[in-house]
Amino acid sequence: MSDNGRSAHPLTVLGLIGSEREMGRQHGQLSREVGGWEAAVEFYGGMPARILGAGRRDRGRTLIVKALQPLLKAGLARLDRARPAHLRARTEAFMAALGRPASDRHNVFVLDVAQNAVGVLARCGLMHDVQRLAAPGACSSFACWGEASSDGRLLHGRNFDLPGIGIWERAPTVVFCRPTDAASLRYGFIATRGADVPGVTAFNETGIVVSAHTRFHRNVTFDGLGVVDLGHLIASRATSLADAVAIASEQRIASSWGIVVSSARERRALVIETHAGRIAVHRPRPGASHLVATNRNRVAVMQPGEIAPSPAWVRYSDGREAAMERRLAGATGLPSDGSQGRYGGLDGNGSQGRYGGLASDGSQGRYGGLDVADAMALLSSHEAGDVPGWERSTGDCLAQSITVQSVVVDAERQAVWVSVGEAPTSKGPWICVPWHWDHGAAEAQVIEAPPRIEVPESARDAAYRAYVEAARLEGHFGTEASVEAAIARALALQPADPSYRHLAGGLALRAGRPDDALAHFEVALTTERSSFRTGELHRWAHQAATWTGQKGRAREHRQTLLANDEPALAEAKAAVDKPLTRRRHREIGIDFQLLTLST
Repeated sequence: MSDNGRSAHPLTVLGLIGSEREMGRQHGQLSREVGGWEAAVEFYGGMPARILGAGRRDRGRTLIVKALQPLLKAGLARLDRARPAHLRARTEAFMAALGRPASDRHNVFVLDVAQNAVGVLARCGLMHDVQRLAAPGACSSFACWGEASSDGRLLHGRNFDLPGIGIWERAPTVVFCRPTDAASLRYGFIATRGADVPGVTAFNETGIVVSAHTRFHRNVTFDGLGVVDLGHLIASRATSLADAVAIASEQRIASSWGIVVSSARERRALVIETHAGRIAVHRPRPGASHLVATNRNRVAVMQPGEIAPSPAWVRYSDGREAAMERRLAGATGLPSDGSQGRYGGLDGNGSQGRYGGLASDGSQGRYGGLDVADAMALLSSHEAGDVPGWERSTGDCLAQSITVQSVVVDAERQAVWVSVGEAPTSKGPWICVPWHWDHGAAEAQVIEAPPRIEVPESARDAAYRAYVEAARLEGHFGTEASVEAAIARALALQPADPSYRHLAGGLALRAGRPDDALAHFEVALTTERSSFRTGELHRWAHQAATWTGQKGRAREHRQTLLANDEPALAEAKAAVDKPLTRRRHREIGIDFQLLTLST
């Protein structure tokens, strides 16, 4: 899907200097001067409800989220009390400089609290409520070096997936921090205006790069270190992978995370897997020159107690991991699908030449691995995780409608590439920001977005844009009519797309139109190539046909589902004979990322 004609946004680059408290204050002051920070701050306050309510509109979900509010609020306050004093001081100063209430500093832990809420529910045996509430843990990262890299140097790519379409990606920001504390390293992080979160996606002067990924686990606490602070400590203190592991080992971590850490000096990477009881380290396979991570633990001792909200979530996480593995393990560059050429000058404003050809220096032939342009193309891939070579609009693919930040860090050349496009941001356009910590005072620079290249939009691109709008509306609880209208626009342009048909069928079923739903599901079955999602379509087609009294068609769909030997369909088979009553159809959850329906 082309990036030509995509909207883009200015990139803010900030330089901070001083103690953590002083840098927090400077960040707040500069954000106020630049403007456009309010949406992110307001979004953070309501994020737990959005995360826990993803894909649901029923009254039961609303009641559960309301019942959880005291837990969420208390959890935020407890995590704040457990913070290192200098990091709490930073957030306090940031919020004060923005003129926000002091309690807003608690919202930096919304992701920890949302994950912990899922863990607590599961610990209490309320797995049905977990399935009802848990948003898809997303985000994808990879690191490649040696034979998997075009010239042997290490590259670290990262998609940050968050249910904040229309907010996070519209104010991309790179922040360079120059601590005056002699014990701290110079470090940087990538966020959005209004978010002082140095530990989510970060790097430091020694070539350490950090990216955090959601995991779900029963072993969680509200009296430990939050992920923003864990990543912050690694970025500001670690000079090696061993340092990063030691820093994580010193702490009791509040929630379950996969922290990808790469080292340009060592040309190596690892994943620190955490929960409240312990940490463990996932390392590359012997002889491998790459590492990938999504949202499931890979170290055996971390897997007992891990929560898989649904079979679709497992496929979603493992599928993205498989897609990255396929492309990186071959160390021969990306398959040609037209995506590499679409970047041209990479950032769209001529900076490829300005920075000395960071993306291509003629060395690709040496190893045949990824260069920066290939890394960008990998992050924007739509290849299905379980159907090699086939692209899908949503589900287990790397580019998601909720991909609100995409980054490629070339630490050996001291540069970070940041997408400034609309979600999914991995489609660009991109801007390169060289590392710099030579500022003697706080400073702000706004780099204008690359000029938009007006070209005719293909039907495929227009359909995908309509789908992203539908996902945005669903995620922000827009009207059901507006969501259906957006999906209808996508289908008018791509009527055979199985993902759009799958979603349209779910929307029609939720709205009480089983005949329309059945028609959509059966069209989707003619082009869907995933064994798992084919089974899911037969499950819901059976429900729709049963509702309309078409017993013969219902029986055919049921028999086909039961004959499908896909292991992940066990839950669907067990539920196939549970009737979908007129009351229960309003409780159908529709997940635009996992591409699944649930009750």
